[in-house]
Amino acid sequence: MQQLAIEYLQKTKDQFPEKFAIIDSGQGITFSELWRSSISLAYWINAEFNILNQPISVNLPKSIDAIIALLAIQLSGNIYVPLDIETPPKRKSKIFKTLGCDWMLEHIAGQFSLAGKNFLKHDSADSDMEHSVLNNLSSRKSADPLYIIFTSGTTGTPKGVTISNASVIDYIDWASETYAIIETEIIGNQAPLFFDNSVLDLYLTFARGCTLHLLPREMFRFPARFGDYASSNKINFIFFVPSLLTHLIALKVFRDYDFNCLKKILFAGEAMPLNTLKLLKSELPSALLSNLYGPTEITVDAIYHIFGEDVEILQEVPLGKPCANHRVLFLDEQEKPVTSEGEVAEICIAGPGLALGYWNDPETTQEVFVSYPQQPEGIIYKTGDMGYQSSKDGLIYMTGRKDNQFKHLGYRIEAGEIENALNKIEGVQQSCVHYDPEMKHIQAFYTTDKLEPPPFLDSLSGILPQYMFPHSFHRLEKFPVTPNGKIDRKAVSLIKK
Repeated sequence: MQQLAIEYLQKTKDQFPEKFAIIDSGQGITFSELWRSSISLAYWINAEFNILNQPISVNLPKSIDAIIALLAIQLSGNIYVPLDIETPPKRKSKIFKTLGCDWMLEHIAGQFSLAGKNFLKHDSADSDMEHSVLNNLSSRKSADPLYIIFTSGTTGTPKGVTISNASVIDYIDWASETYAIIETEIIGNQAPLFFDNSVLDLYLTFARGCTLHLLPREMFRFPARFGDYASSNKINFIFFVPSLLTHLIALKVFRDYDFNCLKKILFAGEAMPLNTLKLLKSELPSALLSNLYGPTEITVDAIYHIFGEDVEILQEVPLGKPCANHRVLFLDEQEKPVTSEGEVAEICIAGPGLALGYWNDPETTQEVFVSYPQQPEGIIYKTGDMGYQSSKDGLIYMTGRKDNQFKHLGYRIEAGEIENALNKIEGVQQSCVHYDPEMKHIQAFYTTDKLEPPPFLDSLSGILPQYMFPHSFHRLEKFPVTPNGKIDRKAVSLIKK
């Protein structure tokens, strides 16, 4: 039985040794080359530093070398921590403080460097090197940490979400089967390596012998580049963030370029606007479209839905149903289970995808990874997202965030509920709601491809009660986004109205 995520690559490099695994800026590396390069670097880490089960940060731009670094760190028996190279020094310092060490693999003068020592590349790893590395790795277990990804903390201190090998294996095995992934898939990687969506791209490639194209962030700033590249390289699988999809559709990329090659489009990371989904379906009618949901704390995703031909009649975009081996339950404010369908409560997850917790932060871990004896694992993760299970179709829907709730005129309101209503209005591509408590003012921001503002008040009158109507509507050319590609709500709140 598979113990470690690295075993995917170990098997695939024997099956497809000369096939390109990763392509970046026209340069490619085969599965056998990727394995040998990773073994060589891992051997050096072991020989020079003799560390085990320690977090090692990767401070490299998305590239073949960055992926070699991620692989080498796990082959060395350690835990990789992908960093955003644009991380401000103060935040990076907080990350190292949380990790309890400052091991950082980076490039110095074009060479891998760790703790002031430079790695001199070998032409290839020999059998003795490989034997030594794998022997050293033999003590690692499936429950051991594979990676740590840092997310924002409400206190200002980044939280290090720690994910095990077993969790990634469970997720990748599920995704491979659900989306029928085979070696002919050509995956376009949109997500940065410090965003957990990239986990799906990487490990599907390693597990099934796919070819992965690393798409730089700059490519999506110039849609013509993306259109040309995707069509000429016959990209057939991409895992998008909805904000980026909305932007590409607004620029008519899928209409102006030949995307017949694109057969599987997945999206996750934030709510998918209903109008964006409908436009995507109309422009790529034969493509598989799938919505996925999951905070970083549950190994990328735990709920999914594959859309059929009924997209045009949808009134809301469902999250879907739990992924295999996972369970979803809803807890009220007293943390008691909600059993009646249609009642909004906090979405909680149980299953093998749950993180091991937050690195070196047991207090915060215990706040959201709570004991729940009614579940086989005895632990559930409280997502902070609000939602319900529909009595009509049995699917799970999300209504908003607990921390995006606000009190207005004595009513408790979820910004997400207003946004869902706005996103149903014809002409609205994407929306974001902000509440100004001092002015007691609900502000709606939106993007549209129409010349005239959509008929907001008339359209909302049949959907929302009067007290939830926004007091002002502000059109944006596009939303500011975080490095992960999601709407940057903090930046939106600072926009002068």
